[in-house]
Amino acid sequence: MSDFEDDIVDSDDDLGTITFQGVARNIDHDESRPFDLADVPSSVEAEDALPQSEVLESLFLQQEGPQRAGRTWEQTKVQPINLSTLARNFKKDDKATAINLLHRRSVLRLDDDLYYSSDDEMLAWDGSKHFLDFCLVVGGQPGLHALLPNKVIDHTFSLALNLCLPTRLFRPKFGKLGFDPTGCMMALGTAPSSELWLAFCPRENLEDADVANEAPLLSDKQHGDTRLSSSHFRMAVMFLAHALSKNPDMPIYCMEDQRCVEHIKQCIRQSGLQCAALATVATAAGWNQSDKTTISSYPFGFASRVHDGGIQQTSWDLRLDDLVALHNTIVSDWDEWVAAAPRSWKEDGWLLSRMPVAITCRYGQNQPIANLNARANTEEGKIWNTERSYTNIRYVSIAIATDIKCVRVKRWTEVPNQDIIDEHGVIYDSPDKNIREEVDLNHLPHRDPVTRRENNVYDEDGRRIPRLHGKTRTNAKPCGLLINLETISDLFTSYIPAYEDMTIDADAFQGEEISAPSVSVFPQAFLRTMGHIQCDAVLPHFAPFISDIRRSTTRRPRTVNLDDDEPIPDEYDLFGERLDDDQHRIPPVLIPSACQFYNEISHRIRPSAALHEVQQGRITSALAGAYGNAATKITHDARMRECKMSLPHQKYDNKISLDDVPRDLRLENIYIIQCESLRPEKRNGMSIYKDIIVPLARAWSHPNIFQALRPHICVFASHIYQWTAFGITSLLERLWAYQLPIIEAGNKPRHEAVELCSVLERTLAYAHTGNARVLATRLMRPLWLVQSLLEQGLPTFAPSIRTTTAINNPIAISASDWPTSDNLNVPAIASKRSQVLTYGSDHFEAYKAGFHIELSINKLSPHIFLQYTTEERHCIVIALVALRSYVADVKALVATAVKKECSSNGTDVDDIGPSRDKDRLKSLQKWLACEHPLGYKDKAYEHLLRCVVVDPNNYSDGLPNASKDKLSVQDFAVRISQMTRIDNPISVAAPLIFTAPSTAVFRTAYSRMLKYAPANSPASADKCIQRAYIIAANHLQIQHVPWHVPHTSTRGRQSRKAVHNSWVNLGKSFVGDQSATAGRSNPRPIDMAAEAAKIAQASDARAPWAVESITLQSLPDFFARDSLPDEFGLHNIDCAGDPLLVEIYEWAFANFNRDKPMHKIALLAGIYISHALPDIFWDPKDKPLYTKMLSEQASTAAVRVLPWKPNKSSRKGCSWRPTFISMVPAYIISVYERASPLRDYFKDKKAFPTQWNSKNSAKGIGSLNLVRMGLAKARSGRIFKGGAPLADWVLLTNEEVAAKHQELMGHLQDRQYGPFKIAVAFFGLEKAVEIGVTTGTYTTHPAMSAIASTKKKRMMPEPDSDDEVEIIEHEQQYKRHRY
Repeated sequence: MSDFEDDIVDSDDDLGTITFQGVARNIDHDESRPFDLADVPSSVEAEDALPQSEVLESLFLQQEGPQRAGRTWEQTKVQPINLSTLARNFKKDDKATAINLLHRRSVLRLDDDLYYSSDDEMLAWDGSKHFLDFCLVVGGQPGLHALLPNKVIDHTFSLALNLCLPTRLFRPKFGKLGFDPTGCMMALGTAPSSELWLAFCPRENLEDADVANEAPLLSDKQHGDTRLSSSHFRMAVMFLAHALSKNPDMPIYCMEDQRCVEHIKQCIRQSGLQCAALATVATAAGWNQSDKTTISSYPFGFASRVHDGGIQQTSWDLRLDDLVALHNTIVSDWDEWVAAAPRSWKEDGWLLSRMPVAITCRYGQNQPIANLNARANTEEGKIWNTERSYTNIRYVSIAIATDIKCVRVKRWTEVPNQDIIDEHGVIYDSPDKNIREEVDLNHLPHRDPVTRRENNVYDEDGRRIPRLHGKTRTNAKPCGLLINLETISDLFTSYIPAYEDMTIDADAFQGEEISAPSVSVFPQAFLRTMGHIQCDAVLPHFAPFISDIRRSTTRRPRTVNLDDDEPIPDEYDLFGERLDDDQHRIPPVLIPSACQFYNEISHRIRPSAALHEVQQGRITSALAGAYGNAATKITHDARMRECKMSLPHQKYDNKISLDDVPRDLRLENIYIIQCESLRPEKRNGMSIYKDIIVPLARAWSHPNIFQALRPHICVFASHIYQWTAFGITSLLERLWAYQLPIIEAGNKPRHEAVELCSVLERTLAYAHTGNARVLATRLMRPLWLVQSLLEQGLPTFAPSIRTTTAINNPIAISASDWPTSDNLNVPAIASKRSQVLTYGSDHFEAYKAGFHIELSINKLSPHIFLQYTTEERHCIVIALVALRSYVADVKALVATAVKKECSSNGTDVDDIGPSRDKDRLKSLQKWLACEHPLGYKDKAYEHLLRCVVVDPNNYSDGLPNASKDKLSVQDFAVRISQMTRIDNPISVAAPLIFTAPSTAVFRTAYSRMLKYAPANSPASADKCIQRAYIIAANHLQIQHVPWHVPHTSTRGRQSRKAVHNSWVNLGKSFVGDQSATAGRSNPRPIDMAAEAAKIAQASDARAPWAVESITLQSLPDFFARDSLPDEFGLHNIDCAGDPLLVEIYEWAFANFNRDKPMHKIALLAGIYISHALPDIFWDPKDKPLYTKMLSEQASTAAVRVLPWKPNKSSRKGCSWRPTFISMVPAYIISVYERASPLRDYFKDKKAFPTQWNSKNSAKGIGSLNLVRMGLAKARSGRIFKGGAPLADWVLLTNEEVAAKHQELMGHLQDRQYGPFKIAVAFFGLEKAVEIGVTTGTYTTHPAMSAIASTKKKRMMPEPDSDDEVEIIEHEQQYKRHRY
């Protein structure tokens, strides 16, 4: 195979980029999929949705969640409201009343004339209609067995083969394949009412039925993306083209020269990428079989229809003969074709380990089955028999649905006894064949004389024979039926057989194990306790019917020939019978898989989750589109036209207003038929239909099943969705009517209006689906909607939402009440999915940033940037919003480029590619997960380096920067300002990303910040805005940003586009800690990426740093940085949820100011205390005498010389440095700052809070150590017990603080002995020397160390002295005072 051909086959572009002219890509809602109650459209699926299990739990448990200030949910009075009231509001179109009810916490009360008991004698039930709603057929041998009809000839047969469906997903969620479908499903097109698939099944699953049988069901295990990777897809197309070329009647043939390759080259040159994709599909196969012959299978039918670079024909109609020929070729040629395939194709092992198997899937057809008419039933069986041969079929998964219809009758009339006898012959009094007796109808009255209920009689098959016929009113509509969600779970676990022969077969469920079923509930129409259900099992009442089917259809164990000389296998006995043990037992013919019960209107109105009118979020997308640009205008105009024509819920109302709209309860069971366990004579379509499908369908009408289900059915006189949701739909109509003129005038609706519209549409979607995945909890819980929907059913708005009955601004909420996620007022948003899927992520990011800015302006957080003026705080918060958007764009830039580079070698991102690509992708994932991806924290720099740099040998160079440029954060801020200002902006270039949403966000941010910037001159305004960006960049730890590639050519204009593989640092280089690198002999570190990260961080003046990663000797280099140590923060302090402690600490960290001397001293004290641990306590034996503490000066001096000792009580928590680096500075700042919450408390209580004292004293932090370190003064001995604040101990004066600051900062300038001298200033000479000797964290001064050593020797006896010295302390004559 030529190099050119290799490039075609091995190129592995994203599947989304493979396009075929004339072929419209199928988007999700256009593709068929099975009806599943758990489905919701992507446009309303919330990212912060509730688990569906919470809906069931809410029926029995009280819900918990954060409550807002003011009137709480629990304090709101619950008021009952009748269903008739809601019905009356709807019929009278009283929208004002319906909207006002949304502010009441209401619980629904059902009226007797609108809700009937299921045992009401005037209700007539019918369960005679059955439907096939889903059918999945899986072949058991290589080839197209599932597609082949069971006939020799059929001139009407036609099958559309389509090889241009690489992006179609295999969507069934129920049934059995016998293998994991991840990455092995290829769509082949459609046949009448069916989808056709070719699965590349693992060989072991296909060759060993036991392995396939052990594979989990589709509903049991979540699988991955079912589509073939692009390289595997091309291999599959090539094989099919090879197989089709063997058919002389097909316009596809093999060529033994290179003419096809030359033609493909020409196509690529003329038509570019699209034709390249075409050529990839067109090249059927090609590899060198020998040195002389090159075989290239080429689908001439493709190439002959290439015009203007596209495929004009996308499918081929196959006759029955063509399909059979294709099947035979696949069976005979697969192994040989794989063996001859190029070696590169087989490197990942996929091709060698797979075999092609056909699968057909049919769902949503709603086809009637099990007709009561015997002739119709026979004809249906014949159709099943001719549809396909089941000889080589392994699994058939089916969904059998039965509609239960209920009508309220006007009166009952008796059916003549003779008519019953003529039709049924022998009549019985029981369905049980063991105990039943014949009945003489003439002696059995139609009704019981006491209960007035019908006396039931049964036919030969145990079916009830109606003896009463109901007469209905003219145009009477069937009742609306739902399931009682509170009691239905019991029905799945409490089956007690009524008769002896109805006991459960031990092999009835899953063949081996019986586990507690999992029931999911989906409340409907805001009823909370009534709705639809889905379960991973069928009702246990079906066990006898399943057992009967198994007994009548399961084959006997295979026998061996006793006349053969071969030894008998271990699994057979002496008579040739296979042993009946667990290891060798025959797999069950029939496996019950799952079930779902729902009102049929959901199926008719919503054939799939994506097609329900009220679940699309159309109004939200129409409103949000006003924030778009020219690129989204066409889509926005389409949404506007759609909503102006009629709103989604109005379309729904029109559909259900028809008289014949179904209201039945659909009971759908899903079964799996394992065909290899069938008797040979039963392994055909006729038998499968008559012996399995029909009995299962008719089982619902059996008394033992229906009578058990009936008490759990809720019966309504009519559909009630419109009644209960009328308040929500009325508010949506008024909101749309108010916003429509605003949008048509070219203006934008307020962000709050868009989000409230999304909330209303999600609430309405919950009414129709009961699916918790539509509830955006971060926004809807504070608005009380989550609580109200789960706890009472009917929606209730929090008092913060204001509604009016007038058309003007019908629903609103103040900015101060809008739910936010953190101190930066990040707004809770519900419309993200709708906007992203409709207009794209760029549109949403700009919208979100605008909303965040608006909210930040109107709701300034009281906890951040308190050291700045209000105007400055506004600018900083706006800058934060813009830079967050920028960081998100940088992440997208890097992720897109790295993934593309890693997939360019022929392997998809999700495949097992080269190890280097895997490492890069893993590093990319870690980098994207970092809190500050453009900084150093959490190894962000190292992860970025590993994913961006291709060659690990270049790690030591750091992030690529060929231009060697380096910016300061001021330069970064100036560039942002210059590129996004309103007047005369310069061209957008690196570090900004021209096409990214953040560029528009920066422009919006600039215009908003101008409102708060000085207005005296443009230069002053620019300077204010730039300062805001500097502060925000420091807060987000933006240390390096994307840059442009250097201009290497002497011609042309230099590109200044930001790219992922060129970076610039925003910090100036500082002289690093030379001692840290001294003695390092290894010129190439083991982990060059980690070492490069350390070097970059050490040379960056703005880089964050951690005390634990440096020595005190290098502290001067780091202490001067703008960033604070990583340990300095509330995250290292356990406040046990105490609000006062949290307030004090938050204030201290938020108000830290480097310009204040005591703040810098406090931070320095915390760092040094952390190095003295655990010796920060004192020994009571060292307590000075009272006579030495008679004055402030004496008391202070006595405390300062107190030796530093560990705590003898071995209290835990006194050795973790980060806690002390946070708590000590916070203590000092809170004590010294008069505006702190601690001083406010002291001003009122004349004491510090008890919890504050307890928290700090447990760590040895308090007034005593403040004095010991020279940061306060003692006035009496009571300081040893804490003392009264600012009475028994006092703070330093401003002059003393200034002197202390000058002293310590002066020491920091001394890089040789300064760190040691600071320790002397805090702890005294002896302790400072001890710390230096034991930890080596700094260099001790030789002379001062000698003094300390001499002093220490004087206090100790000579070890070699023979003289014993006794020291006698005379008892003092004065009485010691207690203090």
